[in-house]
Amino acid sequence: MKKIIAVLFALAMMATEAYAFKVVGHQAIAALAEKHLNDKAQGEVKAILKSGMTKHAMWLFSLRKNPELAYTQQWQYATLNAEGKSVTTDENDAVVALEKAVNVLRNRKNESDSLVLASLRTVIQIVGDIHNPANIRIEGNEATKGFEYTVAPHKKPYKATWVGLWHNFANRHDVFSPEYYAHDIEIFAGEKKAEYEKGTPRFWAENVGEDVVRCLEVVYPNAEVSPIDQNNYEYLYDKCMAKAGYRLAALLNDIFN
Repeated sequence: MKKIIAVLFALAMMATEAYAFKVVGHQAIAALAEKHLNDKAQGEVKAILKSGMTKHAMWLFSLRKNPELAYTQQWQYATLNAEGKSVTTDENDAVVALEKAVNVLRNRKNESDSLVLASLRTVIQIVGDIHNPANIRIEGNEATKGFEYTVAPHKKPYKATWVGLWHNFANRHDVFSPEYYAHDIEIFAGEKKAEYEKGTPRFWAENVGEDVVRCLEVVYPNAEVSPIDQNNYEYLYDKCMAKAGYRLAALLNDIFN
């Protein structure tokens, strides 16, 4: 806990410029969540951030060129055990880092403004992180750490990667504003809001893990995957984004209740 608190203090004092790594996806998740904050949560969030949530959706990624903070790269990964359960207590696990930040926000009256700010920014990004299938790691399943596969038959077969599969879907929306992308996601998944927003961060990671296991039945190391089969997973990516947005809003509404 002391390590997390110390790092959050350090992060709070640093610049928040975001680099172009899944930016549009994270910002759309934040924009979707912001639409579903209740009045009290919206007021509290704006008072802490001094701006909208989308500006802070990628702030952790801007910090990792600092060697002293490079290990926070691990905060994006959630590790499940071989049974697909989130039971880790590793402070560098995404779920654990998220739980620590949530605890700071729940106890905010006894914490410094800088720590509360850093914790809220951490929550905004990590909820998105644990909903990216590429960020779920399952013990005993080496494929979840990343691999290459071949896209074929194709006019010119090419190599693709597990991480690139998911990032590519976000890159297709680079021309969208975060708000428009969030609106697009809501059209796709709005009727599932009440179902999606349930649960705890550990359940959320396990939920994405179930989708990862099913996906790996088709896309796996050295597999030959058709372009159609590959593109079918854009549905799963959009579903994960919708879950992240609705769950982030529900979490913040609960914290600031």
